[in-house]
Amino acid sequence: MSSASEVIGSALARRTDTTWVNLTSGGTETMAAVRSRGPGLEEPFLVQKLPRIPRVVDVSAHSVLHVFFGQDLGFINKTGPLTDAQGAALTSRPTDAGRTAGSEPVVLDDRDRLLLDLLARDGRAPVGELAAATGLSESTVRRRINDLRAEGVLYFDVDYHPDVLHRKLRIALWLETDPARLAEAGEALAAHPEVSFAAAVTGATNLYASIQVDSAQLLYRYLTRTVSGLPGLRHTVTTPIHRTLKGPGPYPLSL
Repeated sequence: MSSASEVIGSALARRTDTTWVNLTSGGTETMAAVRSRGPGLEEPFLVQKLPRIPRVVDVSAHSVLHVFFGQDLGFINKTGPLTDAQGAALTSRPTDAGRTAGSEPVVLDDRDRLLLDLLARDGRAPVGELAAATGLSESTVRRRINDLRAEGVLYFDVDYHPDVLHRKLRIALWLETDPARLAEAGEALAAHPEVSFAAAVTGATNLYASIQVDSAQLLYRYLTRTVSGLPGLRHTVTTPIHRTLKGPGPYPLSL
């Protein structure tokens, strides 16, 4: 099934509603993050199509409920050359404190979606080009970008070749924790140097993390000494990540 997984993974990587397309379990399985445009706006849901594809034997879907570490934060923030203070000094942050839990969803219009698509293609596009493409004034574009960042709808990530910073062994880690201690466990997991992404998810396990270490021995030490001490931990499942076909953006690097 490895050749079929690569073909399916490559097809998923070409879609603009996917990010982080990985081949796992020695290349026999495909894992991808899928973003929906919203109720009534998306084309037929991707997961509904996958079971009808020949040689697909099983599909499992999970919703991300809360991100503990990710979005504009990633492995480069834990291993890069800048300290936290240096990174904060170089980051222009919105004045708004951002969205809070339970707040209403942000409503995007067609110009917002066009603006987000343009930034997805080039996150460093000049404001003048964005204004010309959207038909908005430059001041409106600046204000809308700040508003979308403050709402948590827009964030900027760093896309780099996996060989640059990724460690030798990457693992998808699924954890089942006591629901009453999920937030505590997620926050503790997010602080681990080995974690590049951590989130609360739906499904049989309620916590997911992407792990990077340099060897199987270090993975064993991490699982037995660090992960085992997470509050409320009941069960873990580890899946090796074989290869990354697509990173954080909706468009593959080749585009």
